[in-house]
Amino acid sequence: MAETRVNASITDVTNNGTIWICEHMFRYQRSKGIFFYDNPFSFTLPVLFLQTTLVSVSTTILQLILEPIGTSSFFPQLLAGLVLGPSVIGQNEFIKKWLFPPKTFYISETIAFFGSMMYMFLIGVKIDISSVTRTGKKAWAIGIFSFIIPLMLSLLIVFIFSTGSFHVTTILLADLKLLSSEMGRLAISSSLISGFISILWVTCLSTLKQSETKKDNGPFNWMTMSFIVMILVIIYVLRPIMLWMIRKTPEGKPIKESYIFSVFLMVLSCALFGEYIGQHFMIGPIVFGMAVPDGPPLGSALTEKLDALVSTIFLPLYFLYSGIRFDLYIIDAQSFAIVQVVGIVSSIGKIVGTLLPSIYWKMPFTDVLSLGLLMSTQGITQLLYLQSSLHLNIIDEQSYGNALIALLWLTGATTPIIKLLYEPSKRYLSLNRRTIEQSTSDIELRLMACIHTQDDTSSIINLLEMSNPSLENPICFYVLHLLQLKGRSAPLFIDHQPSSKKLNAPHSNHSQNIINAFRSYEKQKSNNVVVKVFTTISPYETMHDEICMQVDEKRVCLLIVPFHRQWRPTGVTESAQPIRALNRHLLRMAPCSVGILIERGTLCRNNPLTSVLFYSVGIVFIEGADDREALAYAMRMANHPNVRITLVRLMEPRKKNRNLMHRDPDGDLIHRFKVECIQIKRHDYREEIVRDSVEMINVIRSLDGCFDLVLVGRRHATESNLFSGLTEWNEFPELGPIGDMLVASDSTFDGSVLVIQQQKRSGVGYHDLSLDSGINTMQESITIVEVPRERKVWPIA
Repeated sequence: MAETRVNASITDVTNNGTIWICEHMFRYQRSKGIFFYDNPFSFTLPVLFLQTTLVSVSTTILQLILEPIGTSSFFPQLLAGLVLGPSVIGQNEFIKKWLFPPKTFYISETIAFFGSMMYMFLIGVKIDISSVTRTGKKAWAIGIFSFIIPLMLSLLIVFIFSTGSFHVTTILLADLKLLSSEMGRLAISSSLISGFISILWVTCLSTLKQSETKKDNGPFNWMTMSFIVMILVIIYVLRPIMLWMIRKTPEGKPIKESYIFSVFLMVLSCALFGEYIGQHFMIGPIVFGMAVPDGPPLGSALTEKLDALVSTIFLPLYFLYSGIRFDLYIIDAQSFAIVQVVGIVSSIGKIVGTLLPSIYWKMPFTDVLSLGLLMSTQGITQLLYLQSSLHLNIIDEQSYGNALIALLWLTGATTPIIKLLYEPSKRYLSLNRRTIEQSTSDIELRLMACIHTQDDTSSIINLLEMSNPSLENPICFYVLHLLQLKGRSAPLFIDHQPSSKKLNAPHSNHSQNIINAFRSYEKQKSNNVVVKVFTTISPYETMHDEICMQVDEKRVCLLIVPFHRQWRPTGVTESAQPIRALNRHLLRMAPCSVGILIERGTLCRNNPLTSVLFYSVGIVFIEGADDREALAYAMRMANHPNVRITLVRLMEPRKKNRNLMHRDPDGDLIHRFKVECIQIKRHDYREEIVRDSVEMINVIRSLDGCFDLVLVGRRHATESNLFSGLTEWNEFPELGPIGDMLVASDSTFDGSVLVIQQQKRSGVGYHDLSLDSGINTMQESITIVEVPRERKVWPIA
């Protein structure tokens, strides 16, 4: 056809209602530009760019608007596609002509499905398929019942709403920040089982539908055999190749680009083979994605390279295509009502299917209802099932439109209800808080430390040694190695106890040096200390829930976390805002006392396993529960032969002449320190009279070079003259005024600091406004590893 600049079309409607649109084709699909009198919107490529921009921007705007009410990301994505489709904005003739000409959708549809294929592949990459074998009976029962019951209720009309999806549930949990919650763990395990059953169900139905036109079973048998062959090739050929790639990659190094390229070719080959044998082209990439070893180095590299592009560009284009297939004006009231009722019945069936096993396990009703709503949510997986059913003529366009509306409103209504019903922190905020001050010295002291990198190990071990584990005062020490979630949909919790079931996964290797160091220390201290090491892999945004649950389960008295800045031998500090946000969440919510350790080299100058260390420890005591908690911890250290304690008491003149004994808890504890510790000559007590903040700062500065470690309380009475004007200048509000003075950029103090906060004893958590300033969090997606926990070593009174 000769080159033309006419953007005309001829529309014809046949007798059976089929619409034919004839358009002129251009030899050249690129515009020469407006300066050569070309209209860019007469060409496919510029229109495609505009469509992609419009749907991406619309999705982002809708997500920002709807996020506060707790909607999942699927809701604004689908809504944006429907709004830009022919039923809303696309009804305008000008927009329809220039922004959505029919010829562009041949290209946009191809790109959209390619993007959705890569998206589903990434879903498979993030799934830990081996977790199915580790799932408990409760999750199996909920997963099976939540599939069967809604299927039985809605089988006579439609089967789509009975299907489940692991990915849809995981994304919703991430959107609601419930990934690390107790209910989130159960929902992920249950949806994983329900999702596998759903995939098998839909695949069998699709295969049968394509074979029903044949009188014999030959095509069905060949399709089934070919599908099984594809799975075997993926498991026994492609997966070993990927494992070889991982073995060839040095630990801590990024995987080679050539390996990434090879995996990408495998994805395309699986999609091509699936289409060739008559299966949906996404089945191959999904199955292959599940065979990819999740996490670093391969799984995380694939998600880092593809996730942003696929999720923000290709996926919105897919939802635009989905919206274009939707026509509101062909829907009649009767069919609409029927499909909506089916959707409601299916959702009720999901809730009932979740409720029956949960009653057996005596779960709280609110948790059961929230879990049922979670299991009933719909997403992109169900949308793909709908489009496959439309392609195979299982449903017509009217049913497709009705089902799309049901998907939209059911998901939009469900997620805010879940957010309203379920709050994971209620489990530990309602408990009485455990503190060192309230614990007696003749029972086991339970401490927990969080470690981000193995560089934190030496300082934590030295602090544990200073805590004076002994036969009379044993310590049970829990170590949580915290890793950011990468290349997985669901977080992972790993127990590294010798009696626990070992995981043949690369995740355990990240903690090996930490495990070895603590095992060596435990062996050296014989029966005085028991160390238990765990690894938790989760997003920083919800990591505090996992830590708080472990604190509650282990009955810990003091949680020690590293400061977000690290002092290196070069003097350079590194800052990580997600870690800072995590520390602030823990200060608000932890069901025990919290200590933030600022290590500046004094606690890791020697190896505690090979040398005898002597530490000088100072306590700055003013007043309040936090200072008492710091002093109570220091008194635990005081019996260690290689620790020297100096208590520096800062007092205002009006309080100097008060008889502290038997008047207030501060005086009682200081009196105990004098009676129990001052008689030991190496310990000391100093009293300083300070009238205002200037004199207090001078005393704090005089501590320079005197101590290896200083313990301070975080909060004090703000109405005191000693703190007048200090809070406005705090660089790190989470450290309190004294801790900030010792750590701030202009401080000359070179020792380490432990800032301690004693949590409130009862009720719910408090809201500290000082923790809300200057914080940025990283938004990020728990497979359950059910392993036996060792019993406590010493009885607890």
